Amino acid sequence: MEKTDAATLPTSPSRGKILFADDDEAIRVSLGKCLLRFGYECDCAATGDEAMEMLRTKTYDALLSDVNMPGNCGLELIENTPAINEGLPVILLTGSPTVETAMHSVRLRVQAYLAKPPDAKELCRLLDSAVAGRRELCVLKDTRHRLQNWDQEVERIQRLLQQSAGADQQATMRSYVRLTLRNLVVGLIDLENLLIDEGGRLGLQEAVEKQEWHQAVRKTVGVLHKTKDHFKSKDLGELRKELETLLAGSKGV
Repeated sequence: MEKTDAATLPTSPSRGKILFADDDEAIRVSLGKCLLRFGYECDCAATGDEAMEMLRTKTYDALLSDVNMPGNCGLELIENTPAINEGLPVILLTGSPTVETAMHSVRLRVQAYLAKPPDAKELCRLLDSAVAGRRELCVLKDTRHRLQNWDQEVERIQRLLQQSAGADQQATMRSYVRLTLRNLVVGLIDLENLLIDEGGRLGLQEAVEKQEWHQAVRKTVGVLHKTKDHFKSKDLGELRKELETLLAGSKGV
């Protein structure tokens, strides 16, 4: 496994983590460094088998791969990628474009098929689109999983309410309030991250995109302040402090 050297390059927020597979060492090193210079994280693999192993052990936002190399002569790497990392965007590079390979790549739902050397601006545009789409898909999957868990936990709390009374019911309702607030906050954070990614892609101002998120969290903190005498819970008090810390540490507050 190879990783480009970032020691002499300025640090900045990553535009995405890319796995670049190519058996040509000169191209692998030069394009890997180019991607790093443009703000991407980039791991490099020299064969399809090496790339497959890296896909099994690490998380990537996109795969950039040579067409004809050991372990991918028949696009085996591209065909097997969905079984390891479902939905991972793929961009193919080739020094010898052919109609057959292009048609094969279309059947595999490859995001783009580029001739070497790729135009840097076009490649970055495609990678940005791929990374944004990948992150949006991951957020949706996480949200769906969280909602399923939330529904199961609410059912559990409902059963406890039916079986309890008095102080036990109050404790159970506090658990419900805490669960709901936590899910709302996590959802707001996911939304903020999506807005930031989308804003960067479209050139919008990040401060504008964050405003509604900050207002929602401030409102949540306000509700916790108002109800602290009614819901005297250590957990809710700690949650309020966490949210206040989150607001204080956020930019644009």
